[in-house]
Amino acid sequence: MKRASMMTAAVVGAAALALGFNSAARAASAKEQISEIEHKAIAATSTEEAFSFVDPDDIVLFDFVPPLEYKGATAVKSDFDNFFNNATDVKGEFKELQVVTDGKLAVAYSIQHFTWKDKTGKPMEGTLRVTDAYHKVGGQWKMFHSHVSAPIDPKTGQGQMNLNS
Repeated sequence: MKRASMMTAAVVGAAALALGFNSAARAASAKEQISEIEHKAIAATSTEEAFSFVDPDDIVLFDFVPPLEYKGATAVKSDFDNFFNNATDVKGEFKELQVVTDGKLAVAYSIQHFTWKDKTGKPMEGTLRVTDAYHKVGGQWKMFHSHVSAPIDPKTGQGQMNLNS
């Protein structure tokens, strides 16, 4: 009887250990996948590219430009179109990127620096804070929420688009 109890405990312990490793491996794999998506998204040069990482049935974007929120695929595509139709030579880089996930949901938060040219060819740049939330849709990670912001100087009310720290 004592031996059976020990065997049962050993089997239960091994199963728990295996499940723990499986969960950790799933989270590590998800972290790599989200990081890869974030790098592809920052390199996007068109609405179609950027929107390919979005869940079209469940997306809300809080951008740093009005309105308060872009809710749904049509509104988010319109915001993306507004940027990509008025910018050329868009280049983005991460100053910092962190991904947190349990393998089921994921959040990527970052500081991103962009350079581009406006319609007249004038060079522009901006450094932004971005938080993206992901869930799985049909086995693929898709963004369902994005929050983009720039710090505001309380004295002037103006956005600070190029802070370094």
